[in-house]
Amino acid sequence: MLLGGKQAEIKQVAVETRSQQFTQLLSSILAEWKFFSVEDLTEARVVFAEQGIELPDLAAEVVWLTLQPLSEGRCLTTPLSLSQLYPLLETEYFPTPRRHIRIAIEAQVNVCLDSAWQECRMVSLAERGGRIVCQEKLQRGTSLQLEMQIEGKLLQLPAEVLYSIPAGDLSCRSLPQAGVLFRPTDDRVIKMLRRFIEKTCVESACAREGISLEDPCLSRVDFIDDPWREMT
Repeated sequence: MLLGGKQAEIKQVAVETRSQQFTQLLSSILAEWKFFSVEDLTEARVVFAEQGIELPDLAAEVVWLTLQPLSEGRCLTTPLSLSQLYPLLETEYFPTPRRHIRIAIEAQVNVCLDSAWQECRMVSLAERGGRIVCQEKLQRGTSLQLEMQIEGKLLQLPAEVLYSIPAGDLSCRSLPQAGVLFRPTDDRVIKMLRRFIEKTCVESACAREGISLEDPCLSRVDFIDDPWREMT
């Protein structure tokens, strides 16, 4: 997938593997993160290539997909960790890279502030925090309690407001928004959120590309069907 414009050119990547299905899956995941796959390797800034494939001389950064770590050259081992892949790309393309995958989500969130509850919506989620839409503006630095359900799992998370966005004229900003940092008392919650986000990325890509969740190419990606099993 290649979109026109300067921004798309800056974030062009290439994927070269022996499996058409895996190439399609990985390219779709990257596109969802706004890194667009191109067929011409010379147009890519980063090339992900399965070990053993012969490549021409390239100016691009080559990241080998391998079963075992390499003594020389950059590599990611398979099954591929999306949580390792994402910061690698961010570091390559941005001066202030994000460390954690973010996904769009629509989930009701109950927020407790000073013993008063209000209903909000979670619209973006990362393992360490998220962005919520509320009826009332939340002040930066405010401590609060969040309650939300994801895949039937009730999460109760202490959190802190990192930033606040006032309501605007656009329909998507008709209500105030706030970025929150999770401060769970159980570190396993962060790991489970990370696993949920990885699973969501894989399943969404499969749905977009028409790839069965039973396809053998999924064995090349590190994700689990039940991210919450350690919490039960």
